[in-house]
Amino acid sequence: MCGGLTIAIWTLQLCAQSSSESPYPRRPVTIVLPFSVGGATDVMARLAAQKMSALLGYQVIVLNRDGAGGAIGTDFVAKSIPDGYTLLWGSSGPLALSPNLNAKLPFDPVRDFAPVGMFSLNPLVLTLHPSVPANSVKALISLAKAQPGKLNYASSGTGAAPHFAGEMFRNMSRIDIVHVPYRGAGLFAFDLVAGQVDFAFTSGTTVRGHFTSGRLKGLAVTSARRTELMPELPTMAEAGLAGYEVVIYYGLLAPAGTPASVLSTLGSALLKTLDDRDVKERIVAEGAYPSGGTPMQFAAFIKSELFKYGRLAKEAGMIH
Repeated sequence: MCGGLTIAIWTLQLCAQSSSESPYPRRPVTIVLPFSVGGATDVMARLAAQKMSALLGYQVIVLNRDGAGGAIGTDFVAKSIPDGYTLLWGSSGPLALSPNLNAKLPFDPVRDFAPVGMFSLNPLVLTLHPSVPANSVKALISLAKAQPGKLNYASSGTGAAPHFAGEMFRNMSRIDIVHVPYRGAGLFAFDLVAGQVDFAFTSGTTVRGHFTSGRLKGLAVTSARRTELMPELPTMAEAGLAGYEVVIYYGLLAPAGTPASVLSTLGSALLKTLDDRDVKERIVAEGAYPSGGTPMQFAAFIKSELFKYGRLAKEAGMIH
């Protein structure tokens, strides 16, 4: 009787050990996207998930869990079991911008996550209405200095990437311009085309068609290098503002405490995804460029972005 019980316990322990040592993954993986369906963030997340599904052998599902500027979905992942089955599609907003304007966020972008890898870097485009008599970044700065407080720029909302881009432009060029926040990029893009606002930092895919038609004009991209989508546009640094760089980054993160072996498996799949020609072409079509890199590089980048925008928020008076 006792011997039978001992064998049963030993068998259960062996099964448990075998299960724990089984290769990851053993079931579908969920990537939480802390924003609603649609837009570049959603496109990038689903592009990565589709390719990673084939590489991992199990479906990778994108779950939209939006609200509070991305904080709800981001916090959900931060508090999830660190087993590799609930991941975060991280981006600049919740991980670099919001933390510098909201000290009461329920998560810490560094402490609560284990970076897997970066997917892409998405620059913005300095876009003007044709009625603004400036055809270069230097000309726009000169115009703003000649007419303090007259020019305005639109953004998709206070604390969003276009707002930080505008404040970095204002702070670095030492000009007096007025911020006009909107509730979403679509709304300010409509008013920009209509000439209700003077300029904005926008998504290239949103305004590229308007450049061709002459309804808008682009002056520069906010990344450190030119984009394949609009190679004719210089970077802000090339156009005269050395050191200027604002990019929206997308990448994959897991809850802190996720096993290193799981992070390695996910990181390898993400890198292989970025090697796919179709994926690269789709990223370029979004006006972005593939990133990649190691988890350590992504972790360092997250910290550097937090510091950069924290310093900007203080210097530009964005924190009240």
